[in-house]
Amino acid sequence: MGLVAVGLSLTDILSQSLDTRWFLLAGLTLVSGFLPVKLPSVSATISISETFVFAGTILFGPSVGAVLVLLDAGVLSARVSLTKKRRLRFEQVLFNLAAPALSIWIAAHVAGIKPIASSTESIDAIQFVGSLAAFTLLYFLSNSWLVTFAISLEKGVPPFSIWSNNFKELLLNYAAGASIAALLVYNNKTISPTFIGVILPLLLVLYLTYEWSTKRVETERQKNAELNRVFLSTIEALAMAIDAKDQVTHGHIRRVQRYTMALAGALGIKEDKQIKALEAAALLHDTGKLAVPEYILNKPGALTASEFERMKLHAAVGADILKSIDFPYPVEPIVRHHHENWDGSGYPDGISGQDIPLGARILSVVDCYDALTSDRPYRPRMTRFQAEQILKDRRDKMYDPWIVDEFLKILDQLERIDAAESKAALGLDSGSSSRLKPAQLDVISSTTAEEREFNELSRELPKATTPAAAAEVLFRYLGRVIPAATFAFYVPKPDTNSLISISCVGVGSRTIESLNVPVGERISGWAFAHQQMIMNSDATLDLGPVARTLGTPLRYAMVAPIIQGGQPTAVVTLYGSDKFERDHSRLLESAVNLFQSAIHLSGSDTAPRHIHENSPTPKPKFH
Repeated sequence: MGLVAVGLSLTDILSQSLDTRWFLLAGLTLVSGFLPVKLPSVSATISISETFVFAGTILFGPSVGAVLVLLDAGVLSARVSLTKKRRLRFEQVLFNLAAPALSIWIAAHVAGIKPIASSTESIDAIQFVGSLAAFTLLYFLSNSWLVTFAISLEKGVPPFSIWSNNFKELLLNYAAGASIAALLVYNNKTISPTFIGVILPLLLVLYLTYEWSTKRVETERQKNAELNRVFLSTIEALAMAIDAKDQVTHGHIRRVQRYTMALAGALGIKEDKQIKALEAAALLHDTGKLAVPEYILNKPGALTASEFERMKLHAAVGADILKSIDFPYPVEPIVRHHHENWDGSGYPDGISGQDIPLGARILSVVDCYDALTSDRPYRPRMTRFQAEQILKDRRDKMYDPWIVDEFLKILDQLERIDAAESKAALGLDSGSSSRLKPAQLDVISSTTAEEREFNELSRELPKATTPAAAAEVLFRYLGRVIPAATFAFYVPKPDTNSLISISCVGVGSRTIESLNVPVGERISGWAFAHQQMIMNSDATLDLGPVARTLGTPLRYAMVAPIIQGGQPTAVVTLYGSDKFERDHSRLLESAVNLFQSAIHLSGSDTAPRHIHENSPTPKPKFH
C-alpha cells in the first residue's frame, strides 16, 4: 500500500510542471535526517526532518509530502545500517520506506490538505489551522500505530503497551513540527532562506531537547533494570538458602523456577510484569514453610488431619510475609493461590477455574511435577511416565487443562534445560553467576542435617536404660555426621585401673572388645586420666599394629572424655582411615556434652576440656 502511495505521488509530481522550490525542502529533509533521536527500549527513531516534510506537504500537496518522507525514511534506514553492526533486514527497510509515505499520503488526503504554493486565493486562517491540526493528528496516529504493530509482531509484546510507553508523548513532536512548518510557509506561500535561518536554531534546540530527554529516559531504564536484577538476585539467594535447609526438597526452588519460566514462554505469556511476578513467585512460593514445624515437613509417613491443616497454612503465611515487600508486580496472589484447585477443592480460599490467577495455575502444575519426580520422606521419586499419568488424571480437576497440556508438550525441553544446568553446576560451562554456589548451600544443608540429628539424639538418649544402650544411640548419631570407621565406648573396669569397651561398632570391633586400656596410657587411657580431648593421634597407640592390617586400615583416633561430677566416667573413641576435621571434633564434643546431661554414670557436672592436636604420644603398652 505504501508503494502504491509513492507511485501515485511520483506520477502526480511528474504530470505537473516542475517546481524547483521543493528541492530546497528535499535537501533540508535529507540533511536533518542525519540527526535522528533513538527512542528508548524500542527499535524506532524520530527526527526534526518532520518540520520540512510538513512544510512540503502544506506548500506542494500530499504527493510532495509522500516523496519527502520517503527520502527521510531512506536516510534513516541507511544511517542505521551503516552505523550499527547488525544491518536491517530487507523487509525492515521496505517497511521503513512504505509506512511513513502511506501515513502522510492518507492523512493529507483525509484532512483535505490543498497545496498553497500554487493557490492564488487568500488563506482562510481557521480552515488552515483546522486542516493542519487534523492532518497532524491523523499522520501521527497512523504512522505511530503502524510502527507499533511492526514492533509488536517482531517482539511478541502487546501493541498498546508499546504505543503507550513509547509513542503517545510524540504527538508533541509532530505538533511542534507542524507549527514551525506553518510559520515557515504561511505568510509568503514559499520557502524563505532568511526565515529558514531563523527557524533552524529553534529546530536545533528541539533536537537537543529530545536527545537529552531520551538519553535520560534510557539511563533511568537501565538503572531500573539493574536494580530489578539486584532485587531478584537477592530474593533468589534468600530463597535458595531457605531451600537448602530442607534436606528432602533440596534444589526444588531452582527447578521450579526453570520449569515455570519455560512453561510461561510456551503459553505465550509476554507481558513484562507478569513474567517478573512469575519469576519471583517461583522462588518464593515455599516461604510460608518457615511456619511449619520440621517434623511435619520431613515426616516419613502420611500426615494426620491436624498436621495437614498446619501444612496448608504455608500458602497464606508465605503470601502474608510477601505483602510486606512492595513488589512492583503481583507476586503475593500467585504465592497465596498456588495450591488452589481448578474444581475449587484447594486452599486457602477454595477459588476455582479462571478465578485462580494465571501465574498460580502455572506454578501449581510445575510444583506438582517436581514434587512427584523428587524423593520425599514418604515415598521415592516417580518416573517421568508415572508423573505424566498423574498430571493427566488431575487435569480438569486440580489443574487447568490448557496448562497441563502445554506442560506435557515441553517436558523434553525441560530435560535438556536440566542437563545444561547440571553441566553448568559442575563447572563445565563458562561464565559466572551471582547465585549462591553449591559449596555455600552445602554449608547450610549440613548445618540443618546436624541440627536434625542433634535433636534426634536429644530425644533418644533419655530412653536408653543402660550405658551400653546409650552408647549405641550415640554411635548411631555420630555415624551419620562423622566419617569414622569404628566407634568405641570405654568405661572403667571394676576393681582395676584400666578401661574396657562395653560397646563397639565398626571395623575391628572384636579386637577392641578384648582390650584392656590402662588409665593414663595409650590414647583413650591418657584422655580419660587427663580429662582432655584428643584429635588425630595415631590409632596404633590404642590398638597396636593390627590397626593397619584391618580391612579398612585405622590410622587416626579422636577421643572425648565423659566427665560427670568433676570426675571422668568414660571415654568415646573414634577411629578412621583419614584425618578428622575441626568440625568433627566440634560435633563429637557437642554429642558428648549432651550424653553427659542425659546419662548419669556418676554425676552431672561437666568439666572444661581442651583439644590437643596430634598428642599425646605416650609409649604404648600392650597387654
